Amino acid sequence: MNRPILVIVIGYIIGIIWGLYFKTSILLLFILLLVIYQLLKLILKYIYLFNSHEKIFQNSNKKQFKLFSPKRYFRYLKLILKFNLILTIIISSFVSNSILRYYNKRYDELYINGENLEIEAIVVSNKIEKEYYNRYKIKVTSSKYKNTYLYVNTKEELEYGDIIKVNGEFLEPEVARNFGGFDYKEYLKTLKIYGTVKAKQVEIEGKKHGIMQISNSFSLKIKSNIKSTYNEKASEIILGVMLGDTSEICDETKDDFSESNISHVLAVSGMHVSYIILLVTKSTQKILGKRNSKIIASIILIIYMFITGFSVSVVRACIMGILNCMAFIVYRKSNTLNNIAISALIILINNPFSLESLSFLLTYGGTLGIIYFKPTVEKIIKSVKVRHRKWKYVILRIQRKYENIIDTISVSISAQLIIAPVMMLKYNTIGISFLITNLLLSFVIGFIVMGGFIQMVISFFSIKIGCVIAKIIQVPVYSLILISKTGTVIPFGNVKIITPDLYLVILYYLIIILFKILYQIFHSKYLNLTEIRVKNIFYLIKYKIKPYKKKIKFTLVIVILLGYAFSKIPHDLRIYFIDVGQGDSCLVVTPNNKKILIDGGGSTTYDIGENTLLPYLLDRKIKMLDYVIVSHFDYDHVRWNFDSFK
Repeated sequence: MNRPILVIVIGYIIGIIWGLYFKTSILLLFILLLVIYQLLKLILKYIYLFNSHEKIFQNSNKKQFKLFSPKRYFRYLKLILKFNLILTIIISSFVSNSILRYYNKRYDELYINGENLEIEAIVVSNKIEKEYYNRYKIKVTSSKYKNTYLYVNTKEELEYGDIIKVNGEFLEPEVARNFGGFDYKEYLKTLKIYGTVKAKQVEIEGKKHGIMQISNSFSLKIKSNIKSTYNEKASEIILGVMLGDTSEICDETKDDFSESNISHVLAVSGMHVSYIILLVTKSTQKILGKRNSKIIASIILIIYMFITGFSVSVVRACIMGILNCMAFIVYRKSNTLNNIAISALIILINNPFSLESLSFLLTYGGTLGIIYFKPTVEKIIKSVKVRHRKWKYVILRIQRKYENIIDTISVSISAQLIIAPVMMLKYNTIGISFLITNLLLSFVIGFIVMGGFIQMVISFFSIKIGCVIAKIIQVPVYSLILISKTGTVIPFGNVKIITPDLYLVILYYLIIILFKILYQIFHSKYLNLTEIRVKNIFYLIKYKIKPYKKKIKFTLVIVILLGYAFSKIPHDLRIYFIDVGQGDSCLVVTPNNKKILIDGGGSTTYDIGENTLLPYLLDRKIKMLDYVIVSHFDYDHVRWNFDSFK
């Protein structure tokens, strides 16, 4: 309980996860755990009585250390899971579970698909241009639907802050149409949006003026300055790097950044916040003093959150930065885990569905990976030894001279240890390109971010000087684009894999956490009593199984052979019909595990192969097709990109 906020967040996340995947009250889980706990106590009591009874008959007072002692390990568990900790987790998880169930019920009951709506609302986003209409995010102010968010599709030109009256048809978001497919309804929940209104009539009744409208005007001014001072290609990247706005970036460039594992630079992170704090404190501390400069930095970070639209990564990074500054102001030591817990709690209280969003998983996963694994990874890299005298000298020299390179590599590996399974689940990709691209990135990203902030400020006062600085910054920007292109051609840089099962992901996390704990125990000079016990138990296990090594190897071989034999047993014939939009597609898996794809749908504007068929097959654990059958050559049956499967 040294970090109560962290414990509260853990409980809060448990309650959300239970509500998301089991759709029931978490009280059922608590009752089940209580029953299991009481049963374990009862079983251990009878084991203890039985052992005591045996000792009486044996007349032996000699104590023997038992490796597998349920009573001892149960006692360890009781020491860790103290009453205050358990109570805190129960209360926080019950609260989050209740909030999530309330929101789910509201999402399901508030609006009905096809319902005609007449609502009053405020426009809370800028125009999103579509092919045949404009889309805006609106906040409803009508009594029944008050404080709900919707998308409105209209041909009218609206502005941020417009007070409007909308008459239209409510369109419920689509759910996943294929196995493992994209669920648009769940995605909109992460944005607190209930659905879309297809507007028949929109009337502008007035204009709201407030802090959000002022910050939006300020943001538009910054974006306008960026577009007028940089060339078109560079401005797209700068908008992404500095403001997290990727709407201007073309799909090809986004794909390059994603495949090169550097798409995180197009979202605001802790790096941006650290540069803001550095710039503000260095420029103001001589005039205002260190404490006042930290206050100014905190105010700037709050303004930055308003400008960038309160995205998850921005809120996480800025809150942690503000808490770090506040700790300095009140003469307290900043605790990174508490800071990250507070930021996560604020985000999840605002919207519990944020836990499912990719940005939440990546930003918090990467940060936790760096906090937890970086010291161990850095120690492993520095402990690399080479027997050859010449190479040993070279590596030692590199380790001493290029500490920043080792730091960059260890940060990249540490973050990837946590977010790699997320990328496997979401994008079916894994690769090693992040090592090279993030190392190259470290040489240019500092110039872009620092120079970008300076250029943004100066452009407010002088566009001409801003243009001169922009031309200098464009050099590292184009280097960044070149790095993204380089990452796409690295062999094994980004490999497509089948979607892993959830139990494998959990097992992976358990293994890397266990490895980290054991590495720390076996490579530390000073150990506490618990770590010494773990070390001794490990050595005892090693000693106990030594006589049975051959039997264990033989058993493992038998298990592998049996698993392979079972995989060759014929299964039932399976036929899957795939929803590819316009057209037909069918997957047949024969009893002998032959995979046959019949047709593939198609579209002239949408790559069915890459966006629908390939993800579907990977979700079905299919990496290779044995046969592809085309029934006829109409566009809606064969118009799909076969290159997606290579």
